[in-house]
Amino acid sequence: MVNLASIPPQIVLAGIIVIYIAIMLIAITSIKKRRTGQTRERDDIRQEKKFRIKFFKSLTEGFQLESIKCLEDILNIYKATPGLSEEDINYRYGLSRYLREYMLALISKDNKIIPDSTTEAEIQEWKKTLDLIISQNDVQMPYSDLPPLERNILNDITVSIKRDDREHVNDKLKELSRLVLARDNELNRIYQKNDGSANVAVVSLIMSVIFGLIALYQYI
Repeated sequence: MVNLASIPPQIVLAGIIVIYIAIMLIAITSIKKRRTGQTRERDDIRQEKKFRIKFFKSLTEGFQLESIKCLEDILNIYKATPGLSEEDINYRYGLSRYLREYMLALISKDNKIIPDSTTEAEIQEWKKTLDLIISQNDVQMPYSDLPPLERNILNDITVSIKRDDREHVNDKLKELSRLVLARDNELNRIYQKNDGSANVAVVSLIMSVIFGLIALYQYI
């Protein structure tokens, strides 16, 4: 059994400094991740990844069977893929984004998604169909990739424009401007908070190293 009293003080101090530095580095890394928008819950990321894999697989099978000809065919696949909420289905949230990601995989011939046996003629035909379907979806649901609040306001504005209800349009534009301002203030607060935390952590790390080295020098 190791006798702690026999360990030189400078070794103990050095060990404490190393542990403290490790903790501070972990804290700084966590802050940087928050600043770069990487704080989404792991479960949400995994769920979206699973959905994307299943959806892309179904798209490939649909194209191979020549059963995808129009937007309605895509919507049937989209709604049948597990992992969607009711809001996702009603507003086709993220559908155009997923289709564009699939388009990119198609153009780049990503063999994780597009089978190697797919011919160039098939790729061009699938791409042509996807182009048309994405355009149709963007026309029908132009705000589907926006957050719910912004999406609802813009949908209301669109309806009011068709009704020539200028007063309601103006009210909704004011509401949208307030929402945008609130979002901007929220982002600034998060940035300032995280930036300040990072600065404090960095300064604390530097000071701890300096004082630790001074203390270590006194023991040696």
